[in-house]
Parts: sequence; C-alpha cells; structure tokens
Amino acid sequence: MIYQALGKTGVSVSKIGFGCASLGNEYGDLDLAEGVRAVHVAIEHGINFFDTSPYYGRTLSETRLGKALKGKRDQVILGTKGGRFDDDGFDFSYDGIINMCEESLIRLQTDYIDVYQLHDIEFGDKKQIINEAIPALHALKKQGKVRFVGVTAFPVDLLAEMVQTQEFDVTLSYAHFTLLNQRLHGVLRPHTQANNVGLINGSITSLGLLTHKGSQPWLPVSDEFRDVVSQAINYCEAHNINLTRLAVMYALKNDQADLTLLGTRTVTELLNSLAWMKQEIEQEHVSAILKIFAPVRDQVPPNKSV
Repeated sequence: MIYQALGKTGVSVSKIGFGCASLGNEYGDLDLAEGVRAVHVAIEHGINFFDTSPYYGRTLSETRLGKALKGKRDQVILGTKGGRFDDDGFDFSYDGIINMCEESLIRLQTDYIDVYQLHDIEFGDKKQIINEAIPALHALKKQGKVRFVGVTAFPVDLLAEMVQTQEFDVTLSYAHFTLLNQRLHGVLRPHTQANNVGLINGSITSLGLLTHKGSQPWLPVSDEFRDVVSQAINYCEAHNINLTRLAVMYALKNDQADLTLLGTRTVTELLNSLAWMKQEIEQEHVSAILKIFAPVRDQVPPNKSV
C-alpha cells in the first residue's frame, strides 16, 4: 500500500480509503457479516482511512463500522461527519454539531474521531455554517474529541472558497475527479495545496454512472449523459474492457488528491480494486473513453448527495 501525508495533519494515510456508505445499505442491502469482513480485509491490506457519516443508512453505517473496528481502532484513521441526518434533514447550528459528534462517538465506540467534517454544506445557510458550525468544529477539536476538521460539498467552487477563507485541516470532494469530470484539478487542488489542506476524493464512478449497473434510481440523469455512458459501455464491451475497472484505475492513479475513497460493498470488490491499482492503465482506451465523454465533460448531472 502507498501512504502519504494528509495535508498539514501530520497523519500518514493510505492512498486508498474505505468509503462506508455501503455499510449503511446506501447501494443496496449488504449482509452485516460481509461488510465486517470487507473492513477487516481492508485493514489487512494496509487501508487505514475509513470514512462514514450518520447520514449513511441513518446511523446504520456508523453503528456497523463501530462494531467492525472493535479491537482495531488503533490501526485506523477514522473519519465521520455532522450536519446532515436525513434526505432533507440538516442542522448546522453550534449545538447541533456538538450533539451529533457526541452521538457519533457512541455509535463508533471510540473516545475520539480523527477527521470530523460538516456534511454537504451547500444545503445549509452559509452564515450559520461560518458563525456556528465551523466554531463548533474547532471547539470539538480543542476538547480533544476530534483531531482534524473540515467540510464536504458537491460544488468544488464552494469548497475552494471555504478552503481559502476558513481554517481547515481537510476537505472532501466527490465526483470531480473521474473519467467524466476533472474539475477537482483546476478549481480546488491549487487552493488545498496553497493552504496545505488535505484533499479526499470520493465517488470515483460518478455516483454509479461509470458502472455497467448504472446510477442509483435517486440520481436524476439526462438522456445526454445516459447516451454517452452507453457509448462508453459499448466501447468497453467491444474491446473486452470493464468500464468500472478503467474508472477506478483512472481515479486511483491520479496525484490530485491525498487519498481516494473506494465505495466498497464486498470483499471481492475490494480485492478487485486493490489488484487494479497495481496494473498498468491502458492509455489508448482512457483516451478513447475521454473522447466519448467530451460532450458532457465537467457537467456532472444534478445530484442527491450521499
């Protein structure tokens, strides 16, 4: 496993992180035993960063991860989030963030959280986030309940603004360094580098679009997006290539983020991704896929954040 510094935190993280939305059944029902095995196998293979949220499975992901990490807590860098608790449920008040963190500590069965971030800040009132939620993060940090703080959002422009104007250790962007979208590189990365803020990259299959299974039912996708993805799938089938494999390899081999999250559901999926990381990417096929996606490049469809 490759390790590198997470911004100015002084923490060394695996280049691949474990995205725990699947533990909350966000991508279909997952057997608890299989989810726990995937967590343990990930640790055995050197993955040390685990990212969850009370929103994933409406506390189910945190609860399952807490159980899976019993006896292994000291082997991992644990990240979770606050501010979002339901599809339309947000609370970025000072007390709300403090209370959510306390509840997460209980579910995760730990005395502290390594990385604590505000979840999907684009849905909150910016003044409240700046005047209440962010001070709450720093209060939690001062109390020793969290080690490092940051924010997550879908719009990279908003993250870039926050990184420039607020004091953070990390930030998380998703669906913005993929075969479909590379805005992370030009919009956000220069500011995280300038401010030495750790950058986490998530949703490397563009919310499921870059898979043969397709996007989740809750994701509104235009006919134009579906058409180009269908063209890409047809190209891959004609050349005996797995589109998901190409998408994962493309994201994992980029140097724009300090770590990239894998939304792993099963041990098999995890081992496949780890194997793909060691393989040479076929540049001619990447170029062909990028050409197919050119009409919609950097135009990620409307999303329902997870």
